[in-house]
Amino acid sequence: MIGPGSDMWGLPDEEEIISDYPLPRYFSGVLFPNKSVTPETQADEDDAALQSESLLTDENEEENTLENEETDIEETKDIGEKQEEVKVKRQDFNLDTNSFFPTNIGITVALDKSIKEIDVEFSFGLYTQAKAEERKIKISKAGYDSFFEQGIPYPLTFRDALKYQDGYMFLNRELKGEQKNPERANGEYGQFDEFKNRKNLIRQSEEGGPFSAYYHIGKLEKLLGRAWKRTPFTFKETISIEKSFKSPISFNFPTEIYKLTDAGYNIKVYEDNRARFVKIQLVNCSEDHPANRFSNRSENLNFKSLFQGSIKVQSDGLIEYKDNSLNTYASDDEIRDEEAEEIELIYRNIKSYGIGHNCSVVWNENTKTVQSTFLPEQNINDVINEFEDSSLDKALDMRNLSIWGLSKDEIKANLVDFVASYQQWINKQIQEKNKLNPNEKVVAERVIQRQEQNYKRLKDNISLLDNEKVFEAFQLANTAMLIQLIVSNDKRLGKTEKDLFEIDKSINANRLIYFEQYDTLENLGFVPKYRPFQLAFLLLSLDEIAQPEKRKANNTVDLIWFPTGGGKTEAYLAVAAFTIAFRRISNESDYGGTSVIMRYTLRLLTAQQFERASRLIATLEFMRSQSEFKDTLKEEPISIGLWVGQASTPNKVAGDNGAGILVSQMDEEALKGDKGNPERKNVFQISSCPWCGTKSVSKEKNSKGITIWRYGFKVNKGELKVSCINKQCHFHEKLPIQVVDENLYKNPPTLLFGTVDKFAMLAWQEEAHNFFKANTDNGLPPDLIIQDELHLLNGPLGSITALYESTIELLCTKNGIAPKIISSTATTRNTQYQIEKLYGNRKVNIFPPSGINHNDSFFSRESTESKRRYIGFMPTGKTSIDTQLQLLAHLFVSRLEVYRNKETKDFANNYWTIVSYYNSLKDVGKIFNKVGDEVSNFTSTLQYRLEDLFNPIDDYRFNFAGISSRTEELTSRVESSRIKSILKELELPFDEKNIVTTDKGYRYLNDVVDFVLATNMISVGIDISRLNLMLINGMPKNIAEYIQASSRVGRKTNGLVVSLLDPNRAREKSYFEHFINFHQAFYKCVEPLSITPFTESTIDKMLTTSLVAFVRNTYPNLNKDNDAANFKSAFAKAYRDFIEQRFGANNKEMMAYFERRFQNVVEDWESKARASNDLKYKRLLKRPSDKNESAIDWTVMQSMREIDTDTFIRIKSNFEWQ
Repeated sequence: MIGPGSDMWGLPDEEEIISDYPLPRYFSGVLFPNKSVTPETQADEDDAALQSESLLTDENEEENTLENEETDIEETKDIGEKQEEVKVKRQDFNLDTNSFFPTNIGITVALDKSIKEIDVEFSFGLYTQAKAEERKIKISKAGYDSFFEQGIPYPLTFRDALKYQDGYMFLNRELKGEQKNPERANGEYGQFDEFKNRKNLIRQSEEGGPFSAYYHIGKLEKLLGRAWKRTPFTFKETISIEKSFKSPISFNFPTEIYKLTDAGYNIKVYEDNRARFVKIQLVNCSEDHPANRFSNRSENLNFKSLFQGSIKVQSDGLIEYKDNSLNTYASDDEIRDEEAEEIELIYRNIKSYGIGHNCSVVWNENTKTVQSTFLPEQNINDVINEFEDSSLDKALDMRNLSIWGLSKDEIKANLVDFVASYQQWINKQIQEKNKLNPNEKVVAERVIQRQEQNYKRLKDNISLLDNEKVFEAFQLANTAMLIQLIVSNDKRLGKTEKDLFEIDKSINANRLIYFEQYDTLENLGFVPKYRPFQLAFLLLSLDEIAQPEKRKANNTVDLIWFPTGGGKTEAYLAVAAFTIAFRRISNESDYGGTSVIMRYTLRLLTAQQFERASRLIATLEFMRSQSEFKDTLKEEPISIGLWVGQASTPNKVAGDNGAGILVSQMDEEALKGDKGNPERKNVFQISSCPWCGTKSVSKEKNSKGITIWRYGFKVNKGELKVSCINKQCHFHEKLPIQVVDENLYKNPPTLLFGTVDKFAMLAWQEEAHNFFKANTDNGLPPDLIIQDELHLLNGPLGSITALYESTIELLCTKNGIAPKIISSTATTRNTQYQIEKLYGNRKVNIFPPSGINHNDSFFSRESTESKRRYIGFMPTGKTSIDTQLQLLAHLFVSRLEVYRNKETKDFANNYWTIVSYYNSLKDVGKIFNKVGDEVSNFTSTLQYRLEDLFNPIDDYRFNFAGISSRTEELTSRVESSRIKSILKELELPFDEKNIVTTDKGYRYLNDVVDFVLATNMISVGIDISRLNLMLINGMPKNIAEYIQASSRVGRKTNGLVVSLLDPNRAREKSYFEHFINFHQAFYKCVEPLSITPFTESTIDKMLTTSLVAFVRNTYPNLNKDNDAANFKSAFAKAYRDFIEQRFGANNKEMMAYFERRFQNVVEDWESKARASNDLKYKRLLKRPSDKNESAIDWTVMQSMREIDTDTFIRIKSNFEWQ
């Protein structure tokens, strides 16, 4: 797409011949002539004929924001995800047309001020129409001879002119006649059209089949068609850099050949106290071209354009280029914050040696060279989670930490060594700090202080294991983590979904002894162990779980900060297991109910993580059922509940859309036998048993050969019962999983798993108080709240959620003890501010704390190896949509190259499915309709152009035929019930069995996904190892999203991310020009998060919702629908006081506004209660979709995402259509 080397003539790339105009062929690296305004009548004839083919199209239109419908949360597929995907703020201003048709490229480098001149090499290619004697194409002798095969009805008429020598075919003379188009070709060109006709090259005899020439005719077509030849130019100049040039200096061109073409270079110089900065430009100095004749197929424009331009600077005086334009804060010292200083410190060793202008740059520190590039690439180094000292691995071994492992003294000794090694590492950090300059020392001391604080907590918490109950819970948690890891990784158990006939009946995992005797090395190929930070995080969390009174004085939010794919989920699941076990061990009664709340922001993330959490809960319930744990884990089952919107799971058992109706629909499908499929009606978010992996819906044949469907969903006595259909499974009678809201309220699950949106429904539900036990003296509230992907709680969603958190915390607080809160993210910035706003001025402890170098935090370090590569592409003279279509075609062809190459064929599955990421649903819609047409056609065209790679004898049409039927979406447009099945489809591998041959010999693909259109829904929670090829269309609105989305690839094998950036958007162009500099430290560039929970807007929208949720779930006589009449203003006082404590102390003005709004709502409620003894919540509360000006105080949200602006539309009664 940049060239040279895009065709298959077999010539050296530098002197290539292409069978097309170069402008439509090449999408980047083109320098155009300047434009002149010229009347149409003066234009060249060929330009006038092709006026309609102008390169420039309207790609710079304002990005639309789709209107967010206000509907019930039960009736929507997480409206908020649509907002997140679609509502893209206009962050970029459009640049002038010179960015679309650039006339120059440049690089800026920094040099020692003593340097007076530098050596620069400029190179580029020019294209002219190839003459007959210049053309030759590589072909086999057999291919050449095939054109003269006996029996071809209409033989080739110019055999005398077609020659073969040294592996090349060529013409020794011009053909007679004219070749304008197939209808007007005459002479020998017309005769060739007769020869190449398909009917002429297919045998008509009984044996049939094509003549050999049929497979080689493409070569001859290229030789006879219009062709352009490249001429390379290189100019080496020694340039004085003592002052700037006033105008470009031209190179010496052979003017008799290139009459319209000229090129030159320009230099601009400026200095500061440190260095001399030199901007070197390669400039197209050709004569101006009419502005209204910028067409791909204008011969003159093709002549005048420079292709594959390059600038290379070499100088021993090159020094580091201090580029501040990508810093995450302004350079003004007055607004520098401590976090920004620490970021600068830890990334101080990342160096940059130049920036690009209309291009990007690469450099080599060893050879002291800086060079422009139009295809920058950067590898992201892997993270190593292993200790350098393998002797510490015994502390990480899960079996050592389990009930089958070491003694308490041995476990403690290993943990002491583990933590002591952290102290030794900190000491080395101190030694390194002492070598820094004074300013850096101050910053480094803050970093090391946090390391020491975490070391102290780790050390102190080891002593907690002296407590028998703490140690027992610690062992049980580690045992559960070991068992669930075995179940998750053994194909005979939960790792793979299986039908009934695929069950391994020799496995009996129903007794604890099975896992005690399980040989992990033999069965799994590895010894299960924690990653260092996972064990450390579990150890770090012991005190505030085991000693809840500590949370009164110092309730710190512990935030797991670790790169995507590093194991954050397992870290907080281990804490959840400890929390559940300790609660049961330390309480003889009142241990039941909800112990842990896990919250997510996106449906896709919820679906994937629910599966992982379900496996842990199934493990704990399995352990509870064993006689060994009868006294410790108690009698009440350990369970998990999915609490999300009705679009994902039913709210009730009975009624329309209830679980009963849904199960009945499955029954109806089952009665159809082979013609039915109950799986199509499975909307319960459970596709298989988390314990044994048996599908929730499967079929088998009975003794009479009749198909019998089995499925694990039944409704009995008002309860949805979920079970495993495998009779040998421990959970054949009942799985500890519930997904129906009504059942969750009656029997609160041990682990409540849901989206942040669903918690808005606390104001609407009369039985949700059972999750919190806030309206009774009996029972305990949740001990632990886990908020995954913290970075998603920002902006309007974060602000609304932050205000509502006050109610959640009040409901979870008993006797002054609030829940422990932990969170996780892979991208963090300004986190202390975010935590303070979200969780009421709590402090945050980011774990693991960073080292004073970005590549080492003790718990992990940067590897020298990489599994993920980023490539940047910015078009010149092409629209983003056209470029995207061509990039996709090239990616589809590239995967076929991997498949057909014997050395790489086994890796084809890793790159077969291409993920294309978009910033809005609008962008998804643009490409969705082009998949079956343009994408397929462009892939076909490219594939046949590269016929040396893809011999026509082999049928590779399956690579592009029917792509649209093998395309899936991961966007908010997808129904919740489809998400999990799509994820399962994406896991299906590509291999030979997917290529099906028809009776007529055609080959097509089956049962594999080719193409995925995705939005930000894919950016978190997806872990599918075969997705390793991604195209990102435009820079996402924030860097965190870019990192998260692109990190889906390259998890277990090498992956490629192609970033398509728009030159007309200043922000995207800047990222391309700084591509290497940005990607080698992109965590440094994550933008600060913004949350403003205590503003007029958030108070207006959330006050009534949060107040009603508090009152209704706190007081025993106010939860039911007809209890609204029992309200008294005194019931709201605790809520008001808590808000003042959390937000009002530092914001008196806004507290006064809150007070006024609060009093209005309270007084109005009390007045309504006095006026009506049967006041009901259903009449009092208004849905957002029903709101009007008179009831605005009683508009109660049903989702955290209902944050649209206030607009009222009235239809006048006397309205008449005009």
